[in-house]
Amino acid sequence: MHRTSARSVWGSGAMFRTGVERVARDAFDVIGLDLDPGVLLVGFTDDPDLPVVVGSEGLSPTVADLTSVAADARERYEKRDRSQAAVGSRRDHELIDRGYLDSYRAQALRDALGRSEAGSDLTFLVGSSAPVAGTAVDVHPVIAVPSAPWASQPALATERVGAYQVVRSFQDALVRELLTAATDDLGGSAAPEDFSYRWTDRSAIVRSAARQFIQSVAVMSGYPFPSELAVALDEISAQPYEGRTGSGGLLLASSENPHVEPVVEFVEPIRVTQTRSMRKALEMADAEHHLLCDGEKVVGVARLSDGYDPTAEDAFVFNVTSRGDWELRHHDVALLRLTHTRPSLPQPPLDAGRFRAVACQVFPEVDHPEVDVLWDLSQAASRATHGTMLVVHRRASEEAARLAPQAQQVRPQRLDARALAAVSNIDGAILVDPAGLCHAVGVILDGRASGRGDPSRGARFNSAVRYHDTQRDECLVIIVSEDGMIDLLPDHRHTG
Repeated sequence: MHRTSARSVWGSGAMFRTGVERVARDAFDVIGLDLDPGVLLVGFTDDPDLPVVVGSEGLSPTVADLTSVAADARERYEKRDRSQAAVGSRRDHELIDRGYLDSYRAQALRDALGRSEAGSDLTFLVGSSAPVAGTAVDVHPVIAVPSAPWASQPALATERVGAYQVVRSFQDALVRELLTAATDDLGGSAAPEDFSYRWTDRSAIVRSAARQFIQSVAVMSGYPFPSELAVALDEISAQPYEGRTGSGGLLLASSENPHVEPVVEFVEPIRVTQTRSMRKALEMADAEHHLLCDGEKVVGVARLSDGYDPTAEDAFVFNVTSRGDWELRHHDVALLRLTHTRPSLPQPPLDAGRFRAVACQVFPEVDHPEVDVLWDLSQAASRATHGTMLVVHRRASEEAARLAPQAQQVRPQRLDARALAAVSNIDGAILVDPAGLCHAVGVILDGRASGRGDPSRGARFNSAVRYHDTQRDECLVIIVSEDGMIDLLPDHRHTG
């Protein structure tokens, strides 16, 4: 049985592959997706028995039998649905057929890699191929991600709306952007020496992916035209009204949707690009009532009935959460968050099981009732609307004394939820010991810079990172940002 040949398709193929992998890793980091992607380049010549791979170090592509990919793709092509065949010239049909064959080869390649021993715990996302200049090889870029964390991310189930291929999630849209950029480079007039995207381009890729996902959601809701929603919502959420920060939402759905219940119908609809008018109209929205948007304009105020079937996936809500922040949701699932034009995956709420696991790892000497006390404190802290920090330190009494010049020491005592809410009204962290006794409030944390901060996050988050990096195994930190984001340090979600 023939095996895949693992060699370079062209001289700088390995460098190009590494460049794609580096940008993919950086882009995943930007959106808050903690994965370690690998990249393969798989080439096909006229001889289907000799596929060529430029492999990632950890993927071991030689164990995959790819010799059946071409035949598998041809079989899928022959069985395709021809009922919507396009009408056009012979040249048009040749181009369409070539696109079909390439698409089916990408699917067959994905499945073959998934069946391999190396691919048992991986999900493979395969791009369109392009002929690499001077090689007579058509090369597909492939991004491989760990299956379990990838599958745990929020995604829609719909795959097509008519002839339109749906982008099922923000992370899928990001991978599409990366693969399309890689295919464009591969098909250039000269074989690429490196990936054309650099570290500085990663934000542009992420923003483009967010726009593509929002466009896909608009199509699912019944709006088939290019939508300006993404840019409009950034401007609407950043616009105050009479000094107030906006809140409320847009219901993206067709007015013909049987589960949309109109409450108020505007005689003159408001275009989503009319920022001031939209911001004023947003004052009418609340948790139940939303501005009804068809993708281009707001036509009134409506609510979604309790009978809405979430499997229909044809009604979505864009919630403005605070100034400059908004979130895309379907039913009870958050799909995308934008904070001051920066797209990211919504962070899950602090989970009791995860918190207890981390607390027990940091403080193995603490028994379960005390961990429950810490969990109750963390829950109270998470409800602070203006943000706060709760620091649990093994030597809280000593730390309170050490930090006394920049903290208010208190006699050790347990705080209930109301007391914690009161003391969190001042700047600084709340310092407690593993038994839940508070030793200081208004604590200004110290710590040396470690290079692990995030310049897009505020001073609260970065000071917590510096402090935790200095203290390490002595403490855990719960950080509640003003926009509601909750971080836990250390973060053991992706350790074995």
